[in-house]
Amino acid sequence: MKTFFLPDCRMSAGYEIGARGKGKERGIESYWTALDMLMAMAQPRFRRRNAQGKFGTVTCQPGDVEDVSRSFIELERAKHGG
Repeated sequence: MKTFFLPDCRMSAGYEIGARGKGKERGIESYWTALDMLMAMAQPRFRRRNAQGKFGTVTCQPGDVEDVSRSFIELERAKHGG
């Protein structure tokens, strides 16, 4: 099962990307900036909601990328902000 980095991953302070821990995880306000930063990481990590609605960290494996249309992302941004 794939986990996508979409606008619904937004937390109250923005998108949390990077490894967990003090000074490693960063809050990014803009979805597009956060996506660019994730794409540049050797092992992208971000927080998203789990089945219980709580935010947890997802670690992507190298090459685990799939294109999603910009129009779909823009519709999601309209619903979730970012």
